[in-house]
Amino acid sequence: MAKTKREEAQLLGYRLLYNRAGNLVTERTSTDIKELKKYFTVEEYSTLQTVIREATKKLDKVHNYIEANLNARKMTD
Repeated sequence: MAKTKREEAQLLGYRLLYNRAGNLVTERTSTDIKELKKYFTVEEYSTLQTVIREATKKLDKVHNYIEANLNARKMTD
């Protein structure tokens, strides 16, 4: 099977998963962008670092919010 050169890469992701055991799971993935530095200008790389840092903070807030609501629901059932 021949490798195809991709034009994009997933740098940050967030997923809500529901498994067969009935558990809701959140998952945040992040890519270390240090190896990508050579492909960007200094300004582009700095912007990318900032975007990933700020998006990670927001996704962590979403994760904490969902987790808190799920924990509250479990205690009242």
